[in-house]
Amino acid sequence: MEYFMSFAKHHKKSLLLNSLAGDWSIVIIVALVLLAVYFLDTITPLGEPVWLLYFIPLILAYWSTRDYAIPLVCGVILLFLISGFLLSPQGVAVSQAIIYRYVFFITFISVALLLWAKRVNKFW
Repeated sequence: MEYFMSFAKHHKKSLLLNSLAGDWSIVIIVALVLLAVYFLDTITPLGEPVWLLYFIPLILAYWSTRDYAIPLVCGVILLFLISGFLLSPQGVAVSQAIIYRYVFFITFISVALLLWAKRVNKFW
């Protein structure tokens, strides 16, 4: 009987470690993809739709077990969008680039809210 109790306790610990390892791997992948997209965003000229790649880390954050992952990633990406806009070389007219980024802000926040609502089971 004692053998089964220790096996169950060990099995519970290994499940916990596996879930944490899986979540940390998602966090690391999201961070690496986010930094790679930010780097691309800062070296490409304004008007190039590289910022659409920011959807990748947002969607990856959906699979994290942490409920705050999606809003956190969304906030970081919004800051990176502003910074990428300021650091990118000139491409299209600045007013046109602002319109592109503004439309993306609205779309991105909407998708983030939908993913977060689905994640915390508010609507589905």
